[in-house]
Amino acid sequence: MKYLFLDTNIYIDMIVSRNSSHSADSYELLKILLDHDQVKILVPAIIETEINRHIASEVKNVGRLVQEARRSIDNVYWINHVEEIRTYNEKIGPLKQTLGNMVDEFGRNEERYKNDATQKITGLMQYRNVIRLEENSDLLLKVQKRKLYKLCPFHIEDKESWADALIIETLINIRDFVDIAAEDELYFITRNHKDFSKGNSQTERTIIHPHIEEQLSQKDLLPIFHYRSLYTKTLLEDFADEVTEANIYQQLMEEAEEERREMIDSARHEWHAMERESVGLSSLSSDDAYIERICESDEVEALVSTIESSISSLDAEIESAIEEYSQFEYDLSTISIENLIESILAYNTQSPFLQIIYKRTFSEEEVRDSVLEFVKDHLFLVEDLNSFLASIKSKDYFEIDELVSFRDLDDNIIRLSVDGQLDPRDDDTDSLWVELYKNEERISYGEIEVYYGFINFDEDGGAADGSDESFTYRLERVIDDMADAVQESAESVVQMKGNLNKLRAVLNM
Repeated sequence: MKYLFLDTNIYIDMIVSRNSSHSADSYELLKILLDHDQVKILVPAIIETEINRHIASEVKNVGRLVQEARRSIDNVYWINHVEEIRTYNEKIGPLKQTLGNMVDEFGRNEERYKNDATQKITGLMQYRNVIRLEENSDLLLKVQKRKLYKLCPFHIEDKESWADALIIETLINIRDFVDIAAEDELYFITRNHKDFSKGNSQTERTIIHPHIEEQLSQKDLLPIFHYRSLYTKTLLEDFADEVTEANIYQQLMEEAEEERREMIDSARHEWHAMERESVGLSSLSSDDAYIERICESDEVEALVSTIESSISSLDAEIESAIEEYSQFEYDLSTISIENLIESILAYNTQSPFLQIIYKRTFSEEEVRDSVLEFVKDHLFLVEDLNSFLASIKSKDYFEIDELVSFRDLDDNIIRLSVDGQLDPRDDDTDSLWVELYKNEERISYGEIEVYYGFINFDEDGGAADGSDESFTYRLERVIDDMADAVQESAESVVQMKGNLNKLRAVLNM
């Protein structure tokens, strides 16, 4: 019998088309293979849990990418010649409409996509020849011991890898769960080379980490164990007889060609990354390094600090005003009714146009309620303050997303957000826009410009020419304008408190 032990990322690739080498048929092809009773899948319970935990975020990420693509189209423009611009508009219009329709379609169907993906995984976990492995206390104890001795995957500093450690311990102790014979074969497939492989080089990625290898050897599993990183290639080469009998060989061949192209592209990108890093440039493989440097810059730290201080002050003003109102209600309930009526009559005499309603027939409760009604109508609406406080959302870190939002006392929606995306490319530039909105109107903005630099080598391997990467920040204005917008809202709260205190004086409270 051949046993497949698939890591979480392999299952996710069957659900979300983030890896072109896994077609939409991958899921069904695997079930066809299982139907022939020559292959079984071993699934630790933690993997099923991890898959379900990632499904929602993976589906949401698809929607985010489509939205980013739609927004990026709005930033595209063309040469302003009559024929050129006409041709451009003819081409760009349908593209905008198509992407817009995709955004709308995703919004309507997001929940269905998540439910379908969840049901798909649940169906596979319950399929024939799929063996679910539930961890026990002994296994959890071994994971703790693994952490204590800093064995893979805890060999990586400051990384909590409990789920991966549980997968490793399940693999090493597989005979505690399944009766695996000496003539059986066990295949572990993962793309997570950082946690499971010997190293990050192209060669070392295909070798299991020495910590795991040693423990597999101790359990007499090494002779039947196979470590793989390419799912389709493994099925074609190591399961050739099984896939041929199951009549899925041709479909897997097409997937394997895609897998091979991806592997070549990955090697090319890694080589280029090594060239850049050799001269101190960041890798172009993702925007993570650039986002991290932006977050650590003095300019962005100033932005985040201003957000924290201004929003904190606004929160404090609102909470103080709400407490003032609560105290006003309490003091109003305890003041002598005779003194209160006297103060109301004196006020009404001095203010003929803005009156506190009072009639001789009012009960004591009605007199006090009349004062509160006057406050509510003209001075201070505590419900609005509570809504204002609840509406405030802010982040104490920088990311490409909304950083601040609230609905002020005049029902304006104030938002500070970061828009744009970083797509690292040699000798090219991208910008992130920090934008301040009042309702739908952009009232201020700042820019973070990133230049990625480049390096060219001559035939002898020496640096021929190049340029360093750079970051340019233009944030002073939007930081000031954001602080002013928050301060303006805080001042409206202070004014409400002041009006309430004036009434206190009038009523001798």
